[in-house]
Amino acid sequence: MSKLPMLPLFTDAFLADTGHLTAQETGAYLVLLMVAWRTDGCCLPDDDVCLARWARVSSKTWGRIKPRVMAFWSLSNGRWTQKRLTKEHLTATKKAEVARSNGERGGRPKSLENRDALNPVGLPNGTQQKATISISNKTPVVPKRGRVEADTAFEDFRSAYPKRDGGQDWQKAAERFARLVKNGVDPQLLISSAKAYAKAESRIIGTAYVKMAATFLSGSWRDYATQVTPPPVPRYANWPENLPDPDAVRNAWAKGHWPGNWGAKPDSPACRVPAEILQSWGVAK
Repeated sequence: MSKLPMLPLFTDAFLADTGHLTAQETGAYLVLLMVAWRTDGCCLPDDDVCLARWARVSSKTWGRIKPRVMAFWSLSNGRWTQKRLTKEHLTATKKAEVARSNGERGGRPKSLENRDALNPVGLPNGTQQKATISISNKTPVVPKRGRVEADTAFEDFRSAYPKRDGGQDWQKAAERFARLVKNGVDPQLLISSAKAYAKAESRIIGTAYVKMAATFLSGSWRDYATQVTPPPVPRYANWPENLPDPDAVRNAWAKGHWPGNWGAKPDSPACRVPAEILQSWGVAK
């Protein structure tokens, strides 16, 4: 391997200087630069056979292109040299020698000023540890709450949806689910619709006749939303079993209506509505 394996190439200058050359002449010139760079003394011999071989052309072709290619070179004492190439070679050689010398001495010496900065007064040398602080300029991405809730609800929807032979496009279904939730549809209603669909079409579960989830969310879910049983209205813990809903009873009493099968009226000590409930209605028992 060459002592200087990397050849600096100044592309702007190279293209400007070789604009008049053909592709073949440009290639020959560039290869000869590389050969000279790898040679001790950064030069080429005045030998047309060698030059033609290095330039990757025949002797006849070399005789034709040599005047234009070697116009960049100077011949002295049987050696061809290129002024800019020689200058860069000397610079690179000096840098390599300095690096090699520093390596033999164990690395580049630190100045006393830097050494004192690393070891403040009062602390022995070698006791300081260099602290490494990693600072990230990336802002952490916090998902929006609504999106997180939609994603969680979709997993419940997916679990409730009937199995289908042939697979599902769950990515597309998730997008439509999120769009419906964004437009104000209660995700629990979509989940309940999926359960109602699975119950109504239990005979086709596991077959290809089950709708694609994305298709179901395109509108079919509304057909099953009406089948969703609304959650029961909370009742008072000690509410009589044979009385209607507490709100219905209260509204009826407020309007002066009290059917006989409800028993005694709220203003009667025999009323079956618990006293604490009547008190919350503003009726003393």
